[in-house]
Amino acid sequence: MIDIEKNYQALQSRIQSSLALTGQEESGFTIVAVSKKKSLAEIETAYRLGLNHFGENYVQEAVQKIKSFHHKATWHFIGSIQSNKAKPIAENFDWVHTITRYSIAEKLDKYRPKSMPPLHVCIQIQLHQDDSRNSLPINKLPEMATKVENLPNLKLRGLMGMTRFGASEEERHQSYKTMEMASESLKNNGFEIDTLSMGMSDDLEIAIHNHANMIRIGTALFGPRQ
Repeated sequence: MIDIEKNYQALQSRIQSSLALTGQEESGFTIVAVSKKKSLAEIETAYRLGLNHFGENYVQEAVQKIKSFHHKATWHFIGSIQSNKAKPIAENFDWVHTITRYSIAEKLDKYRPKSMPPLHVCIQIQLHQDDSRNSLPINKLPEMATKVENLPNLKLRGLMGMTRFGASEEERHQSYKTMEMASESLKNNGFEIDTLSMGMSDDLEIAIHNHANMIRIGTALFGPRQ
């Protein structure tokens, strides 16, 4: 049986050591517990340990959890967005990390209920030339950021990125440095963003070294995928 509490203690130790090396404050740092395919009981355990940000990839599964979870938590959508899923995402989530097309941003804006606060969003940028996953080429970032910022029911918070599977430590450093520089460039051009969502269980130290302030953690918390 996976000991989530023990895993969380080990995770906190890794994070605190990495933050100390960069001089970052723990108060401005967020762990998104990747809870896809995890039970409500496992999410409840994580919540009782102090985690209240949860990341989901699959809309139908996530919406059922969100409606059934009887605690105040912040829900992040971190999967690829299909056009026909924009409405339930906009209606149920607090954050979306995977904006790669303006048409998707428009749909999220359209379907975000007026009774809810603006949906926090990150633009997912391409970190490798040969990356076939959904991501925005970095040269298109300024235009996309400008368009997204003008959508009234979305709040642009920053950038999200993933290194490619099997990337070396040096490649990961390079990728995350690219993200940090892209974020600084947007800030220097007047964008009020504050979030760098990058780093997972196997490379959180590299991400924090490059000033990530939001990491997405599944395996290091809930154990390996079943």
